Amino acid sequence: MKTVRIGAHGRITIPAEFRKKLRLRPGTLLDVREESGQLVFISTKGLLDTIQGSLKPGPGRPSAFDESLEERRRERMRENS
Repeated sequence: MKTVRIGAHGRITIPAEFRKKLRLRPGTLLDVREESGQLVFISTKGLLDTIQGSLKPGPGRPSAFDESLEERRRERMRENS
């Protein structure tokens, strides 16, 4: 655990060891939320990786995108019949 000081404009500095470990660079976007009285910072890239991982299809299954395209194709065929 590290202690940081809040500056006059509400800014904090993330310690270098965390920035290096988490590959946080200038310009990195962080989502901030409050959970049970604590501030939680989440790298937008990390969040996207998590979301993409949850959307990844199982072996031999089409992606959600491919399923959506196929469903739309079937709808067009029904509309044209």
